Amino acid sequence: MTTNNSKYQLINPTTEAITASFNGAPRLLTLAGAKVGIIDDSKQNADVLLEELAEVLKNKYEISGIQWHRKPSASRPADPEQLKLLTDSCDAVVVAIGD
Repeated sequence: MTTNNSKYQLINPTTEAITASFNGAPRLLTLAGAKVGIIDDSKQNADVLLEELAEVLKNKYEISGIQWHRKPSASRPADPEQLKLLTDSCDAVVVAIGD
């Protein structure tokens, strides 16, 4: 006769998501007269969405201008120098994903 004295412990493999804290930039009181930077992530249709957004911003919200930056690939981060140029010269920056 064989006896089995093994003990098993059930472990829950799930975890809670770890979310980094984020403090966004302060909101603009108005877009009228603001210069807006737009970052295109190079995914399919991102340019279509962002061009439409640019027209709405110009016509409805009377922004003063738009500065564009197109990433070489959606999987790569934006060039830090380009981001610095955008943040230094624009009042707001929009990032969007295509598809």
